[in-house]
Amino acid sequence: MRKKRLFAAAIAAVMSVSMLAGCGQKDATGENLVFEDATSSAGANQTGSADNETASDPNGEKPTDEGYGILREANTSTIGSLNPHTYINSYSSEQIKRASVALYTYFPNEDYTFCDLSGELAAEDPIQVDEEGKVWQIKLRDGVTWENGDVLNADDVIYTWKMILDPKLANLRASNFAKDVIEIENAMAYFEGSCAWEDVGLKKIDDLTVEIHTVSKQSAQEIMTHLAHPANVMVNEEYYEKYMNADRTETMYGTSADKWISAGPFTVESWTNDAEIKFKKNPNYIFKDKIWLAGIDVKVVEDAGTQMQLFENGETDYISLSTDNYVKYQEDPRLLTAPYNSVSHITINTANPDQPILANEKFRQALFYATDRDSIASLTYQEPADYIVPTTHIIDLENGIYFRDTEEGKANEYENNGYDPEKAKQLFEEALEETGIEKVSLTMIYNDTGVQVTTSEFLQQNWPKVLGEDKFELKLQSMPSSQRGDQMRNWASDPTCYEISWGGWDSTDLMPWNAFKYWTSYYSAKNEPFISEEFDKIFDDANFGADRFDEGVRLKEVAEMERLLVDDAIIIPVTQNTYKYLKSDRLQLTMKNWANRVGYGWDYAKIVE
Repeated sequence: MRKKRLFAAAIAAVMSVSMLAGCGQKDATGENLVFEDATSSAGANQTGSADNETASDPNGEKPTDEGYGILREANTSTIGSLNPHTYINSYSSEQIKRASVALYTYFPNEDYTFCDLSGELAAEDPIQVDEEGKVWQIKLRDGVTWENGDVLNADDVIYTWKMILDPKLANLRASNFAKDVIEIENAMAYFEGSCAWEDVGLKKIDDLTVEIHTVSKQSAQEIMTHLAHPANVMVNEEYYEKYMNADRTETMYGTSADKWISAGPFTVESWTNDAEIKFKKNPNYIFKDKIWLAGIDVKVVEDAGTQMQLFENGETDYISLSTDNYVKYQEDPRLLTAPYNSVSHITINTANPDQPILANEKFRQALFYATDRDSIASLTYQEPADYIVPTTHIIDLENGIYFRDTEEGKANEYENNGYDPEKAKQLFEEALEETGIEKVSLTMIYNDTGVQVTTSEFLQQNWPKVLGEDKFELKLQSMPSSQRGDQMRNWASDPTCYEISWGGWDSTDLMPWNAFKYWTSYYSAKNEPFISEEFDKIFDDANFGADRFDEGVRLKEVAEMERLLVDDAIIIPVTQNTYKYLKSDRLQLTMKNWANRVGYGWDYAKIVE
């Protein structure tokens, strides 16, 4: 029987109040941290149009055009590209959002307790035009400009959308834009070259109005969420075209500081791709009065030890902690912790012909029940997870209800966090009998740094103890994260490319029904060969079906998708991950909910020298 699990005290304290309703930040003791520049509030509506009133702190300070101080970051990832249509890592998307404007974005609410989803380039929420909810107009703000002073209007919006879907460019974000949350009329047909642009449901009404036609009924919330994604920020036609190659199959837009132009909170002052990028506050940004910082300096530092040394030397303002460092600093008053939208799991290559045991359901279930999540969580200072949908994912957008807090979510959790050695042993023996295999020897690939090292080494010892050391062996192969990801993505062309590996669901998406797209058969960036018509149908019904606005129906569909993945052990969830940061004293957080799911708490901070 399954049961509701209780999180450890610190995490439970964080999650006891909805993050969108003003959850407080926690220190190492679990106490609320109250910042001088963030007044208390009972919260506000999740959506709505933002105004441009100047924020101020209790001391009467207000943001200036120049801002106050430089936020200093260090990260292991290179920027890669600022082109929203071609970037390949999540860190790039963060930098894109800093220097771009979208139709909608997440602004701090009046009391800095959470971020409202509000109009940025859009002047207001989408306006429903028809009775069916398939035609929506978006009014744009007048007077918005690029950093060079050129006007940004409906022509820029339409051009951006057309480039996302351009068949020759074959941009990575085309399918996401056309069928991610909302399905735009004829958008994918145009991308596939089977219809003209005029047939696509994206229209200019006038200089300050655009219109979206969708295949199925939509809500204003879903359209706003979709258009707020970093992949859907505006691009500049002059620059995009200037750096286009002759056959129009590729543009160098966003690959260097001189090939980029901003309309967002910050401009790109300088950029050395493999070393450093410097942002400067944009005095032309429409909501400049919400930005306290004068700029952001981002250094690329591959070595974690060097990152820590930079922080301790006072050269950076915050740092993400490894497990070892967390143990060292867990009583440090500079420590910040909170759960985030990520569940680490084990990915299984069921199509590997050299390891037919991986295609056996009972064997995969044996691995699920043989996984001691409590011990792993203790070793890595995470939380045990026998589920896929993270604790911070919302199912009911109107009321801010987390999926894990619903009865359906609770029903999808297992006794003892899924750890059952006797059941694991029984299923394993049955799998051996069914396949005729006498001994299983598998190789797990994993990142050569971080918690994956600790966890993999634990499983190498734990699984054989549970399943039988004479019948099961786990070998380990470490490699850099980027190499592991590239290797996994080769499964379609080379089914033997890996046996089992680590994976993770790391998303800023508010909608778990949509975030399940990763496991659909038609998702282009899959790391494992899971193909299920049943899963695809449930996903499509949850996103595009006739009952998709019935929260009860969609809740059940989310639960069904999770069960299909976990009960059949297509993937094996292990831990619910948490943010662990140290911040400098000069970095003053204005957001009470610093770990807001949109991840921009740092950008709304202040520097106090």
